[in-house]
Amino acid sequence: LYYVIHQLASLTAKNLHIVLGVVTDKKLEEILPLFPQDASYYFCKPNIPRGLDEKSLADVAFKAGLNGKTYTSVTQALNSAKNNASVDDLIFVGGSTFVVAEVI
Repeated sequence: LYYVIHQLASLTAKNLHIVLGVVTDKKLEEILPLFPQDASYYFCKPNIPRGLDEKSLADVAFKAGLNGKTYTSVTQALNSAKNNASVDDLIFVGGSTFVVAEVI
């Protein structure tokens, strides 16, 4: 995770859009403060039983200074990010490999 966060910080994209979903066993209070606060977040729930509800994720993220909107699926979150991003922006999909798997 630290490597990914460092890589995101080193990129020269105009705006960063982060599609983020996690599973229920993550220590969000420790992980989320590592993410950039100046990104636009698209909180979603991976389509697995262990997927954390997007509203629960957003609640913890807001406390860590991360702002965004919630989506009931990874597809909806990604589509919204695509609609909001310009050609000079970067969309990052992550949090859980289950979220990434839904995109690829």
